[in-house]
Amino acid sequence: MSYDFDILALGEVNVDLILAGLPRIPDWGTEVLAESMDLCLGGSTANFACVAAALGLRVALVSWVGQDDFGAFLVAELQRMGVATDHVRQATDCSTGLTVALSGSRDRAFVTALGTIDYLRGAHVSDGLLATARHLHVGSFFLQSKLRPDLPELFRRAHACGVSTSLDVGYDPAEQWDSDLYSVLAETDVFLPNEVEAMAISGKASPEEAAAMLAALGPLAVVKLGSQGSCAHDRTALCCQPGYEVQVVDTTACGDAFNAGFLHGWLQGLSLQDCLRWGNACGGLMATVAGNNTSAVSAEAVASLIEGGGPGV
Repeated sequence: MSYDFDILALGEVNVDLILAGLPRIPDWGTEVLAESMDLCLGGSTANFACVAAALGLRVALVSWVGQDDFGAFLVAELQRMGVATDHVRQATDCSTGLTVALSGSRDRAFVTALGTIDYLRGAHVSDGLLATARHLHVGSFFLQSKLRPDLPELFRRAHACGVSTSLDVGYDPAEQWDSDLYSVLAETDVFLPNEVEAMAISGKASPEEAAAMLAALGPLAVVKLGSQGSCAHDRTALCCQPGYEVQVVDTTACGDAFNAGFLHGWLQGLSLQDCLRWGNACGGLMATVAGNNTSAVSAEAVASLIEGGGPGV
């Protein structure tokens, strides 16, 4: 069967103001100096879409921007990076979202003005649109306050159209780690949290225990472990893969890049171990550049890192 797209990426696109090279996150009333700053396209879902396109996948983003200069900038950037923008719409009553990313060599923090980031609803995604793709990926679950209630039914509709599904959650600003997430996971094929998110959602004390518990809810549970690599549970066994040693510049979009690499392998039918290798390699390559710059990521670069980097760190 032929498809227009390998992946529909459903979620947010926003402007990122990245302040990189911070020695630490400042406390209230204090100041730290950044080594660099950059204004660029951002948003977990958009970052994912751009990396997936850089790997050679056909990707369309389903999202909203405002009728402003930031919105026009974002659409142009998506097109430049090979992402189809036919389904990026302009809201007349809301500004384009903005995130300030504070990034150091080991971790990062974000401050966000939502704008159109949480504008999306399930009704904006028709069955006809779903049928144009092999796979549907939703990012930033906890930021998508208007989309969240619609996701179980949206994923059921996707499956009825023969479309597989994946979900990434991002950090929960309310730190409640619920929002009926379990009902969505029952309809999810691949779940892609990081270790902090996985343990908070599951209530487990380790990423490995969290992966097992989350997999029992239905999905293939894949947990990102930062520089330590990743692990996954398929309801029968735990699979772990260490990360690759790289020179870290910025960790802002590494988790999104991991998602793209993992799903690239998964859609090809690679083994779970190889899917984790692809995810780890994409995350590692993204860490070598600032922001969501996809110049370091390609299928060839990933294969080279996997072949030359050994099993990992």
